Amino acid sequence: MLRDYEILYIVRPELDESQLGEAVQGVNKLIEGLGGNPTRTDVWGRRRLAYEVKHLREGQYVLQLFEIEPGAVPEMEAALHISESVFRHLIVRRPDRVAPVETVAATDVEAATPEGAGEPEPTGADEESPTEEPETAAAASSSEEE
Repeated sequence: MLRDYEILYIVRPELDESQLGEAVQGVNKLIEGLGGNPTRTDVWGRRRLAYEVKHLREGQYVLQLFEIEPGAVPEMEAALHISESVFRHLIVRRPDRVAPVETVAATDVEAATPEGAGEPEPTGADEESPTEEPETAAAASSSEEE
């Protein structure tokens, strides 16, 4: 059963346009060779890395969406680890497609909410209640003991 995945990989910055295309085709052939189906490729271009990786400060980013069997992902990662043009990659399983959620109008939500459900609970701090002074309470308790 094929599952949806995406891979974000970084290609060496010194590669020119044609070599970058060859690297992308190489990843696509790898996916097809493992029984997968590449669906969409987005070349993001050259970007500065957040930190130096293998003495490189820049890379050419590529996002590839594809379908493949889950058992083939470790083989794909092993092949990418030894690739000379791809020096970093991350493969992530995309969430299953779900039906879109219906949009609910605000008036429908208010009508469905039980009365008073959205109001805060009274804390008692706002209510007026008779309070005794500490001396009076102490005097009352001592008179009960006698």
